[in-house]
Amino acid sequence: MGSLSNLAAKYWFIGGIGVSLLWFVAGKQSLSNRRPDAAIGWQAIAAIIGLIVCGRTIVDREWFGLVAGIITVYFEVRSIWRSTLSQRQ
Repeated sequence: MGSLSNLAAKYWFIGGIGVSLLWFVAGKQSLSNRRPDAAIGWQAIAAIIGLIVCGRTIVDREWFGLVAGIITVYFEVRSIWRSTLSQRQ
Protein backbone atom coordinates (compact mmCIF):
# COMPACT_ATOMS: atom_id res chain seq x y z
CA MET A 1 0.00 0.00 0.00
CA GLY A 2 2.94 2.31 0.60
CA SER A 3 4.03 2.15 -3.01
CA LEU A 4 0.54 3.11 -4.17
CA SER A 5 0.54 6.21 -1.98
CA ASN A 6 4.03 7.11 -3.22
CA LEU A 7 2.84 6.75 -6.80
CA ALA A 8 -0.21 8.94 -6.07
CA ALA A 9 1.99 11.56 -4.40
CA LYS A 10 4.38 11.64 -7.34
CA TYR A 11 1.69 11.78 -10.05
CA TRP A 12 -0.92 13.88 -8.23
CA PHE A 13 -1.65 15.85 -11.39
CA ILE A 14 -3.46 12.85 -12.87
CA GLY A 15 -6.01 13.15 -10.07
CA GLY A 16 -6.28 16.89 -10.67
CA ILE A 17 -6.90 16.38 -14.36
CA GLY A 18 -9.43 13.68 -13.51
CA VAL A 19 -11.32 16.08 -11.24
CA SER A 20 -11.28 18.71 -13.97
CA LEU A 21 -12.69 16.21 -16.46
CA LEU A 22 -15.42 15.15 -14.01
CA TRP A 23 -16.57 18.77 -13.65
CA PHE A 24 -16.47 19.10 -17.42
CA VAL A 25 -18.59 15.98 -17.93
CA ALA A 26 -21.08 17.36 -15.41
CA GLY A 27 -21.29 20.47 -17.58
CA LYS A 28 -21.82 18.38 -20.70
CA GLN A 29 -24.63 16.55 -18.90
CA SER A 30 -26.26 19.88 -18.02
CA LEU A 31 -25.95 20.92 -21.66
CA SER A 32 -27.68 17.76 -22.82
CA ASN A 33 -30.46 18.45 -20.28
CA ARG A 34 -31.07 21.82 -21.98
CA ARG A 35 -29.56 23.88 -19.16
CA PRO A 36 -26.84 25.87 -20.98
CA ASP A 37 -26.41 28.43 -18.19
CA ALA A 38 -25.51 25.71 -15.69
CA ALA A 39 -23.39 23.91 -18.27
CA ILE A 40 -21.15 26.91 -18.87
CA GLY A 41 -20.65 27.30 -15.13
CA TRP A 42 -19.66 23.67 -14.61
CA GLN A 43 -17.34 23.73 -17.61
CA ALA A 44 -15.75 27.02 -16.56
CA ILE A 45 -14.99 25.53 -13.14
CA ALA A 46 -13.40 22.56 -14.93
CA ALA A 47 -11.17 24.86 -16.98
CA ILE A 48 -10.18 26.81 -13.85
CA ILE A 49 -9.26 23.58 -12.07
CA GLY A 50 -7.18 22.63 -15.10
CA LEU A 51 -5.37 25.96 -14.97
CA ILE A 52 -4.70 25.51 -11.25
CA VAL A 53 -3.22 22.07 -11.98
CA CYS A 54 -1.01 23.65 -14.66
CA GLY A 55 0.20 26.31 -12.25
CA ARG A 56 0.98 23.75 -9.58
CA THR A 57 2.90 21.57 -12.05
CA ILE A 58 5.05 24.57 -12.94
CA VAL A 59 5.86 25.12 -9.27
CA ASP A 60 6.68 21.41 -8.84
CA ARG A 61 8.50 21.25 -12.19
CA GLU A 62 6.35 18.35 -13.37
CA TRP A 63 6.64 19.03 -17.10
CA PHE A 64 4.65 15.97 -18.19
CA GLY A 65 1.83 17.12 -15.93
CA LEU A 66 2.03 20.60 -17.40
CA VAL A 67 1.68 19.25 -20.93
CA ALA A 68 -1.22 17.02 -19.91
CA GLY A 69 -2.90 19.95 -18.13
CA ILE A 70 -2.49 22.28 -21.10
CA ILE A 71 -3.96 19.68 -23.44
CA THR A 72 -6.90 19.15 -21.08
CA VAL A 73 -7.59 22.87 -20.72
CA TYR A 74 -7.27 23.33 -24.49
CA PHE A 75 -9.92 20.72 -25.25
CA GLU A 76 -12.21 22.01 -22.49
CA VAL A 77 -12.01 25.62 -23.67
CA ARG A 78 -12.44 24.56 -27.29
CA SER A 79 -15.55 22.59 -26.40
CA ILE A 80 -16.97 25.51 -24.40
CA TRP A 81 -16.27 27.81 -27.32
CA ARG A 82 -18.02 25.49 -29.79
CA SER A 83 -21.05 25.02 -27.56
CA THR A 84 -21.49 28.76 -27.07
CA LEU A 85 -21.13 29.40 -30.80
CA SER A 86 -23.73 26.76 -31.62
CA GLN A 87 -26.17 28.39 -29.19
CA ARG A 88 -25.81 31.76 -30.86
CA GLN A 89 -26.76 30.40 -34.29
